[in-house]
Amino acid sequence: MLGALSLHGSETGHVLRHQHVADPDVRLHTRLLRERHAPVEPLLLAAPDLGAFLGCVEEALNRPPDRTVATPHGGVQRLWAMGGAWSRRPPALPPVLLADGHHRFEAARRLHRSHPAVLGDRLPALVVDHGRHPLRLAATHRTVPGLDPHRAADVAARFARVTELPAAAPRPVPRAGTFLLTGKSRRWAISRISPVTTARRLRFLPSEWAELSAAISDHVLLPILCEDQGLDPVPGYTERYPADDEAGLILPPPTWEQIWSGAAGGTVMPPRTTSLGPGPLPGLLSALPR
Repeated sequence: MLGALSLHGSETGHVLRHQHVADPDVRLHTRLLRERHAPVEPLLLAAPDLGAFLGCVEEALNRPPDRTVATPHGGVQRLWAMGGAWSRRPPALPPVLLADGHHRFEAARRLHRSHPAVLGDRLPALVVDHGRHPLRLAATHRTVPGLDPHRAADVAARFARVTELPAAAPRPVPRAGTFLLTGKSRRWAISRISPVTTARRLRFLPSEWAELSAAISDHVLLPILCEDQGLDPVPGYTERYPADDEAGLILPPPTWEQIWSGAAGGTVMPPRTTSLGPGPLPGLLSALPR
């Protein structure tokens, strides 16, 4: 379902955010919103169930779509416009998880507070019935330009177990507690990271982060490996595996239990922890029936 999401949803508890935001990314999206006066793509929300809105979906499916649009991958997207009471007096949804769009959402909240004439108090959002159609869960991986992976593997061996993997082996999704260091067409599995090292590096952060791969990556592994080589420990982010000639760190994903419990309890994850999808197709807003 595609609709308008109130920017006050996180304050009322109806929108659960599961990741922190990075201020540079928020400032970028704020600038883009100022220039465009409207978002280009909708946010992605996951609803455990649609509640009363399930009737809206069932009503739509009982008639032909108002518009059919081809997708970039050869599929078909069918769109229904729902007017009447569904638009005038929409029922309340149960609390929903903000799956993708944390930086856009925060940028819109800040911009609306400071310049309400520039941006209204709502954003377009696509709600997925996560109970019936679960989103895909993956990690966001890290890339580190300039990092020498051979030297990094030697340094990691001082505080963790490091095992070089065969070059021809497939690139699996790492198990919890294991990271894959890649670069120069080679790969190393890093596991059993010293609890002492982890505790020292995470001592000022939420205790729940000790179980999160993104926290260990960004506050333990990468700072140590980059400091040894005189590099700034600020990684790039990618949803794909780093290329063979690209130094990077492949992370294991968190669990859905960690995501939902952290979002509900207010202990959100580090920025760029998850990659949830599939997201809204490009150009969805322009393809809507008028």
